[in-house]
Amino acid sequence: KVPTYEYYGFVLYLFSSLTFLMYLLWSYLPSPFLHALGIYYYPNRWWSLALPSFLVMLLVYIYVALASYNTGYLTLPLSSIETIIDDAANVVTID
Repeated sequence: KVPTYEYYGFVLYLFSSLTFLMYLLWSYLPSPFLHALGIYYYPNRWWSLALPSFLVMLLVYIYVALASYNTGYLTLPLSSIETIIDDAANVVTID
């Protein structure tokens, strides 16, 4: 028996390939050719450059934001005793 996840993956592959093909046709075919196919309503072609650019900048922003979050909130201050992790270190404790 074939797991259903393989079917889901195959359908996702077909859907993403079809979507990418439609994006390429919309981006590169001239408007009269699209009108001859009966396609009259489509977004401005400016979006064919803007959306990928926005997505790339979003990935860059996520990378920088994650690094900033890790540095700002998840890093212990240097004055904290938990930053000493050496096995040979003598930690002074005051009782």
